[in-house]
This record gives sequence, structure tokens and C-alpha cells, in this order.
Amino acid sequence: MTDAPLMRSISGLRGIAGKTINEAVVRAHVGAFLKVLLTPPVPTGEKLIILGRDSRTSGPEYSAYAVEVIRSFGFNCMEIGIVPTPTVQLFVTHFRAWGGIIITSSHNPIPWNGLKFVDSDGIFLTPDKCARLYDLASLHGSTPQWEPLPEAAWGRCTPLANAWRIHNDCLLHLPFLPLEAIRAMHLRVCIDPVNGAGGPPLKALLEELGCEVISINLEPNGLFAHTPEPIPENLGDLSKAVLANRGEMGIAVDPDADRCVLLDEHGHPLGEEYTLALAVEYMLGVRGARGPVCKNMSSSRVTDDIAKKYGCEMHTTAVGEINVAQEMGRCHAVIGGEGNGGVMLPDLHIGRDSLVATALVLSLLSHARLTAPGMTISQLKASLPQYDIVKDKFSLGAVPPARVDAFLAELEAQWRASGSRITTGDGLRIDNDVEGWWVHLRRSNTEPIVRVIGEAPTRALAEHWCRHFRELFERALFPAK
Repeated sequence: MTDAPLMRSISGLRGIAGKTINEAVVRAHVGAFLKVLLTPPVPTGEKLIILGRDSRTSGPEYSAYAVEVIRSFGFNCMEIGIVPTPTVQLFVTHFRAWGGIIITSSHNPIPWNGLKFVDSDGIFLTPDKCARLYDLASLHGSTPQWEPLPEAAWGRCTPLANAWRIHNDCLLHLPFLPLEAIRAMHLRVCIDPVNGAGGPPLKALLEELGCEVISINLEPNGLFAHTPEPIPENLGDLSKAVLANRGEMGIAVDPDADRCVLLDEHGHPLGEEYTLALAVEYMLGVRGARGPVCKNMSSSRVTDDIAKKYGCEMHTTAVGEINVAQEMGRCHAVIGGEGNGGVMLPDLHIGRDSLVATALVLSLLSHARLTAPGMTISQLKASLPQYDIVKDKFSLGAVPPARVDAFLAELEAQWRASGSRITTGDGLRIDNDVEGWWVHLRRSNTEPIVRVIGEAPTRALAEHWCRHFRELFERALFPAK
């Protein structure tokens, strides 16, 4: 996808490094971000920006551009190098910074890079601030919207190595984590950080928790050993490592380490939906937390079932971390996340965090072993409600978004008339409560694709309805095929 357009959304911007993401694009968007932060009311305290990146090879170049722009606005910059995206989010609140920038393209392949922007509250920019940022960046391309300050007024840049150690330390100081019980398990864990930012912090966290760690693709060099999205078809090497080393579980994270996916002792992926489910089960069922739980429209109903079991409300939002984060703040949720392996724990910070997910899952397993010694990860998953979810996608090519939206409107009318339960606001979700299946159809925020996600009591039923809607889409959008 070397000709992919620049993607701008509530999840930040992404494009092909050196093409749709280049020096001018980085400078324009970093400057626009700072202009947004300077719009009253402004935060109090030091004018500080936290800057981190994943391990992509274009990262150092783009980081240098970002540092120069940040300093030229009179901001100080704490440059923390290769770190998970949630480390930057945590640092923004920990150091009371005005904001944060992560140079990353998350799970996109090697040729891509991008920018994520964090507000002073440690969560991503709201949709209205994103819109202002993108408008300013576009205007700056033709008519300058700002000028650098005189060099004497520039801020300073302070580098901080191994910043992720502070992240790990803050996590391990959460008072409800049963650290000694986890350490007593002496788990053998295989990890695949896909040569991204998560390798060193994940390995160090597990070792601190008493685990024997077998690593593949550990070095954060940006040369991803396989397609970096942590979905089953990309986890073959980790599965083999679990089997070859008699691992008790496997953990895969994406290049910026905000998503965590688990494999069982047989090398089988649990399904990324079950990361959040296990974390919610620990917080509600073991810790005894009570309050709302938040997830997005594309996430499994297993989390709904767990929340209902403990008398907690489930709040559902549009897809996108910022949407979940905003709702978590509004309703004072005790935990939330997205069904892509993203767990959000406000006790630490409100952002998807693979390190948090790892700690909560190991906490649940250690508790289960108090009454069932030797319980495995596969058995732990089996103790939860069981659903099969299917996640499909197809490229839009040159199809304009308006055509996708028009077809979704046609489908909405048809299925609403049939008596199905309809949810809109982020594509179209159709729920058939009689047969127990649902399908969510939506344009991606981060790639020029349509996602088709469906869930049912059986895989065959979920696959049937995903295939049905994908074929409808393709006939409508690509009639010549």
C-alpha cells in the first residue's frame, strides 16, 4: 500500500513515511497541535511537552523535526525515546505536562508512520480539537499560521532514557495487584513484541513478576518480523515458541504496545476480545470494584455479560480510544477498553495499555490458582461466557467515503424494517437478539478500509453473517468485479 493517502482521524494521522508523511507534514501538524494547546483556557504549570516514539526507522528523523517545532514555540520538551504509547500518556499526567506527542503508526506495516496527540489530561485530543488541529495544519501549508519565536525564547529539550521504567514502577505500585501471589506462580511466558516499543518494558515487567521470559522479535529496531497487528494470522511464530518452550502462555503486543493479545498453553490465541474480558473479571470479580464499565461498539458481548453478573452498568461508545476515554471520565468508570486487546484502567491512567492488561490477567490467574492449583490460561478463558467473533475487512481503493455511507444508510433502512436492533453513530451495527448474533460495519479511522465485525454463539454463524454483509458491500461498491 505504497500509494496510501494521508489518514487523519480521532486516532491521529498516519501515512507512508517519506511520502504522505514527510518533514513538512510533521512540522505542520506538531505546530498546529501546539497552537491548539495555546488556545485558552490553557493548563497551568511548566510549558512542557512529552515526546515519545515507537521503533520505526523513520522515527528519529521525525522526532528531530518535532523537537525543533516544540522548542520554537517556547515549550520545553522531555524526549523519552522509544516507549509504549501509554508511557507518554502516563507521563503527561505524572509530570503535569501541557500535552504529549507519539510518533507512531501503531499496528500499520513497516512503510507507515504517523503522529498521535495527547492532551493535558493524558488522553487523546477530543474530536473537536482534532478537527481544529487538522484545519490549522492544512491552512499552514498555504498561508503560515505561526512563526517561530526568537531563538533566545526557545524552550529546552531534556532527554530521558529508559522512561518506561517509571511506567512499570507506577504500575507495580498499584495496591490491589497481588504481586507475591503472581511471583509465586513462576510462570513461563513467551512474548512477541514484533520489534516494536513494547519489548524491553514487557520483558522487564514479567521478570519483575517472577516469570521466566522467552522472547522472540524483542529488539526494538522497527524491522517488524511479521505483519505487526496482533491478530491470529500473524501470531504463528509465537504459537510455535509457546509449544517449543512449553510455555504457560504467550503475549503479543503491537508496535506501540497499547494492545495486548494472549495465547494459551497450547499456542492457541484466546482472541483479542478476551484480554479485556479477563481484566474486567479481575477488577469486578476479585478486586470487588463497582461502577460503570465502558467499551466500544465493536467489542464482544462477553464483557457485557461479566458487567451484568456483578451488577455494573455497561456503557458503549463509538470505536476509538478517545470515545471510550471520554465516556469513562464522564461516568467515572472503574475499567474500560476496546476489544482489540486494549485495556484502560483509570487507577493508573485512562489509555489502552498492554502492560496494565498483562498485570491484570496475571492477577486473575494467580487468584484462580488459590482454589484451583495449576489452572491454565485456556481453563481461565473457559470459565467466562463463550462467543465467537469474526473480524474481516476489505480495501476501499478509490471508493469515496460518501458511497460507503450511502450504502450503510440503505442497509440500515432494510434491517430496521425487519425488526432488528439498530445502532448508528459509528457505521452500522445490526443485532439479531433472536438468533444471538450481531454485525458491525464501519469505515476504519486509521486505514482506507471497511471493517466487518460479527459475533455469535458459534463461529459458523458469525462467519455466515460477516460473509453475507461483505458480499453485499462488494457487489454495491465494486459492481464490475
